[in-house]
Amino acid sequence: MWTDEELKRTFKEVSDGLDKLSDSKKPLTKEERKDRGRLLKRKYILERIKEAKEKKHKGEEVYNSSIYDLLVPWGERHPFLMSIMMHLMRVKWASGLSPLAFKESTERKGK
Repeated sequence: MWTDEELKRTFKEVSDGLDKLSDSKKPLTKEERKDRGRLLKRKYILERIKEAKEKKHKGEEVYNSSIYDLLVPWGERHPFLMSIMMHLMRVKWASGLSPLAFKESTERKGK
């Protein structure tokens, strides 16, 4: 789970990186295009985390936080394996097998 401060700081870093790449007047090199793609993926997931926080969807927030934590150190080097991991994590979250989903479901039943 991310605090609002961490989320804002990371979002600003990613946005600054995208701004640097888009400000150049020359066409992007192959490496710069890869970096731009990585930053766009990071931004997309950060937006999902922010959206889940605003709507108070803890399960989605934890899922997207996990994806971001995997994406940054590992998934950018292994995009194919990352897509498989994302799919498996989505299946686990959707099936309600996560401890957080179990805890939330028992809380709802108790009310």
